[in-house]
Amino acid sequence: MGFLTTPLAFVAVLGIIIFVHEFGHLITAKAFGMRVFIFSFGFGKRLFGFQWGDTDCRVSAIPLGGYVKLEGEPGDHVSEDTASLGDGRDFLSRPRWQRFLVYLAGPAMNALLTITLLTGFYMVGFAVDASRFDRPIIGALDPGSPAHTAGLVPGDEILSIDGTPLQSWEEALYHILLRPEASLLLRVRGASGEKEVTLVSLASSAERTGSIGVHPLVRVGEVLKGLPAEAAGLRSNDAILAIDGQSLRSFSEIPPLVAKGAGRELAFRILRDGQALEIGVTPKDTGSGPRVGIAPKMEVKKFGPAGAFREALRWTWEMTRQTFDVVGRLVTGQISPKTMMGPLGIAQASGDAARGGAGSLLFLVAVISLQVGILNLFPLVPLDGGHLAILAVEGVARRDMSPTVKGWIMNAGAAVIFLLIGLVLYSDISKMAFVQRLLQ
Repeated sequence: MGFLTTPLAFVAVLGIIIFVHEFGHLITAKAFGMRVFIFSFGFGKRLFGFQWGDTDCRVSAIPLGGYVKLEGEPGDHVSEDTASLGDGRDFLSRPRWQRFLVYLAGPAMNALLTITLLTGFYMVGFAVDASRFDRPIIGALDPGSPAHTAGLVPGDEILSIDGTPLQSWEEALYHILLRPEASLLLRVRGASGEKEVTLVSLASSAERTGSIGVHPLVRVGEVLKGLPAEAAGLRSNDAILAIDGQSLRSFSEIPPLVAKGAGRELAFRILRDGQALEIGVTPKDTGSGPRVGIAPKMEVKKFGPAGAFREALRWTWEMTRQTFDVVGRLVTGQISPKTMMGPLGIAQASGDAARGGAGSLLFLVAVISLQVGILNLFPLVPLDGGHLAILAVEGVARRDMSPTVKGWIMNAGAAVIFLLIGLVLYSDISKMAFVQRLLQ
């Protein structure tokens, strides 16, 4: 059944997100007394459902999307076949502010879904790699990389990029990833003091994201009792720079090096309180292979209800800000459209998340739901943001646009959206391994 994981997870992810989005439109319209003919999960032929007042709540044959059909909205042909319904419940007869809120309710529900899921995650608690929140101190460099060529060394701390102060590796990598093939001004603190370095970032071959070839410190989270690391004097929070001269880019590189050095002393080069030290550690065979007895440093994110809600709001706001930043860089050509994730990318990510468990899948729902809500606010008809923009202009002008003008706006918006869909699909397809092999 493993081959079904990806498509089923994809349908589940999109299904939850779109159901919540369309339910926002539905419940707001009903709250204002508007007549809603159809609330559908999926498109195409009706499979089954039930009646909720005037609304046919249905499941349709193609489970990739959904829609709400209101009386009187653009494209409504249902009311033409009904008896006279001139009771003021159609969409266009309602005040502009009510129509505005109906359109806004979909993206708002996407944001609410994100905040709700994240609040739950923060209350349950989860562990993440602590290097994300560590100060941006370099642990390793890729040979020949821009940072290596510029003379940076392990132990140097990146204080700022292009004048923006940095508090964590998460912030540093964000600024680097979004600047492929760009000149970066780094302020760095090293053993000899502070200095400024200018370098040009590289661009990865697939996603076209930026890189300068630096990696966080690999920190020890726990030293297990009775094993060689404790006897050799390793401590919690020590940063391991290298083992037998081999630089470390992640904790996952340690077990193979330890296994290779079974039966002999390994030279651990560590960073402790800003000082580089050499410590000899001889692995011990515990029956499951050679071990030195250390565990990676993880940071547990767990809060009470109020704290979890605040943290979810903070995360949502930060992701919203970064999303607009990314879109701005896409529009101005600073980053490639290949960085975007389309339906194929979401399907792959959904399958990977499903194999990681329900928690991973729901976290993916939270992330994508926010992106769907934000992108729906862009002023392009038929997106919600396009309708909101038209209502805002009509409100300022105090009169409705002519059907001809609205038609031109809708056609132009649809053309742009189809272009964006094409770019995203191209991005997805170009990342596939077999396509990359064909293009080489």
